[in-house]
Amino acid sequence: MRKFYCVPKILLLVLFLQFTVNQDLYAQKDSFFTYNNNEHYRDIDDVTAPGLPYSHGLNEDYQSTTPVGNGLLVLSLLGAGYLVKKSRKNRNKKNNIKIIFLGMMILGHGFSAETQNFYFPKPADNFDGNNMTVYGQLKIDGEFADKNIEIGAFCNDEVRGRALIRKNGSVYLFFLTVYGNTNDVINLKFYDHSVGTELNVSGDYYITFSPESINLNAGVVNYHTIRYKFIGNDKDWNKVSNWQLVCDSWAEPQNATQLPSSNPKMIDDIIVAANLDATSDYIVKDLEIISEKVLTIAPSASLEIIGDIANDDVNALVVDSDINGSGSLIHNDDNVVAKVNCHIDNSSVTRNWSADWHFISSPVANQTIESFIPTEENYDFYSWSEFNSTWNNQKKDNSTTNNFYADNGLNFNIGRGYLVAYENEGDRKFSGTLNNGDVTFPLSCSTDGEYVVERFTGFNLVGNPYPSYIDWEAEGWTRDNLQLQTIWIYDDDVNNYITYTLGGVATNGGSQYIAPCQAFFVKAASAGNFIMTNDIRTNEKSSFRKNDNENIFKVRVNGASGQDEIAVVKGDNDDVIKMFSLNDDAPSLYINKGVGDYSVVYIDEENTLSLNFEGGFAEYTIRLSECGDSFDAIILEDKLTGEKVNLQTESYTFIHSGNSNAERFVLKIAQSSQPEAQSNFAYINNGEIIIDDINGNAQINIYDVTGRRIYNNANMDAACHVHTYGFSSGVYIIRKIDDKGIKTQKIVIE
Repeated sequence: MRKFYCVPKILLLVLFLQFTVNQDLYAQKDSFFTYNNNEHYRDIDDVTAPGLPYSHGLNEDYQSTTPVGNGLLVLSLLGAGYLVKKSRKNRNKKNNIKIIFLGMMILGHGFSAETQNFYFPKPADNFDGNNMTVYGQLKIDGEFADKNIEIGAFCNDEVRGRALIRKNGSVYLFFLTVYGNTNDVINLKFYDHSVGTELNVSGDYYITFSPESINLNAGVVNYHTIRYKFIGNDKDWNKVSNWQLVCDSWAEPQNATQLPSSNPKMIDDIIVAANLDATSDYIVKDLEIISEKVLTIAPSASLEIIGDIANDDVNALVVDSDINGSGSLIHNDDNVVAKVNCHIDNSSVTRNWSADWHFISSPVANQTIESFIPTEENYDFYSWSEFNSTWNNQKKDNSTTNNFYADNGLNFNIGRGYLVAYENEGDRKFSGTLNNGDVTFPLSCSTDGEYVVERFTGFNLVGNPYPSYIDWEAEGWTRDNLQLQTIWIYDDDVNNYITYTLGGVATNGGSQYIAPCQAFFVKAASAGNFIMTNDIRTNEKSSFRKNDNENIFKVRVNGASGQDEIAVVKGDNDDVIKMFSLNDDAPSLYINKGVGDYSVVYIDEENTLSLNFEGGFAEYTIRLSECGDSFDAIILEDKLTGEKVNLQTESYTFIHSGNSNAERFVLKIAQSSQPEAQSNFAYINNGEIIIDDINGNAQINIYDVTGRRIYNNANMDAACHVHTYGFSSGVYIIRKIDDKGIKTQKIVIE
């Protein structure tokens, strides 16, 4: 027996030596171009953007010549020390054996642990020092849990312990210190660090706290995942009666009492056992689609899957779109097959065909171009070559040996944008393996060559490679070699280009969020890789930018053929190059600073800007669409008529002949040195939003935080009363446009 008494001393010596020579010790912590005949108005020597083909139905390439503008270690050592003390007191051989076992586990660790934050809160140590150690292995759905799983010990809702599973030799073990009082019943919860959610599991294991049980060998603890199974026949996700709860350890399913992932701490697994429509925004963990069933993500909806997808049928998962937008899917699995619909709508202002130019890109790998070539309608299909300043035409010679195919091959290039037009509107279907992970697109920036047009240098047409929206403001882009942090997208709704520049400056309703299947222009300062990663993906679709930037004003022109907008920013940044509409009759506003044409300009002390205008023969109206408090007055002068108006208080309507000098207008800006705070004009009283301080005829718009307009009323000449019945609790933005300009205000409905 005396031999056993020496073991603790020997063990502690071994542990000390191991500790002093081990150099691999880590701490564990708690816790998103155009043809125009008016080229004589512009300096074609300026750097500008590539023009688009001037007509539909061409059979040749189009050269663009027209300008456009260690915690576990410590616990283990403490446990060993405690057992040493107990063994000396009790002279118990059984305890000595436990010491040896625990020491072996420590040595198996090698005193090395990955840095890992805890999810569960730190347990309260207020139980008179009573604690016990529970160790063992954990199985979930028959598989041993690994280092990604954290265990939390709970007595009711109170945390009594937490531990991370660690690898010891060839097995994964947990060592859980539990605090409590005698006969406390302890249940276990689990958090998966690999996907970031608590696990919805079922098991029969529990601990009855006993301070006499110094070390409790739990053995192998088994748990099974509880899944939500959709069985409804009406495709309605949001009906609780359409869902069942199933678990491998249950003999029969249970009726669901809430929708999947209703618990904000827990993201659930779902099984699609009947056709299902996702019509809102959802997050799930693992997704399984039963054979011959279809999950459709509606154009207004988004679905994020943080775990695994079990789907081998390309027709079973559909991301849909319509004239109003696209559904959005975020996933992390490779080799996921699906269909992504890209809706091509009719232009609001028709040209040669009932549909107009569109920039598109592929969200799937190995998508054939041939599948996007219609057989019974007119179409156009181009790619842009920055190297030779040419739109390469897929239809040229009807041959796979032309420049288009030499540049692109037979399939869509991932991350490249394309220019298309179709005679008829409808869905163009991308089908195949969804793109996932990093996408690298090589940008070119050509400075010499036989066909290089210098002013087009650096313009590359790239595309969103994912089946989700992407965020131009997000981390996850590599775009250091861009000359401008700006994207250009053609929008046939306004018959012009929309822009968005990093930092929040947009024109024509541009947004930081880029839709699936959407391509966009960027301008490179040098050749290099343009890299997109999963981190840029988002479920956000549009944003309402309220008038909270005192240093910006925007001037907009509207006419029957479309609209255009310029932005003036008080500050220091690179001006944004103007891209002109595809339609010669569409209105175009731009600032000429002598060295180029711009849609966004940055000013310091300038008080006069040349505001150039082009358009067809028609009536147009110029007004402020946004104005910050840094500007006292913005005077528009018409050099043709001699008229002057303050755009802060009134708009200006004029007739354009179609061949007038573009340099027709001047903006004179008076800046405030100490802007006054904007007074409130809206308040809530007795269940009504009351909007007063109306000057002349006013337009009232109310938006929710997603940018969706939920109320509109025009020609108001008195106080406006809006009942809040039906409004959800939250923050709303009220926008008032009257004779004194545009004001916005945030209001909270409780």
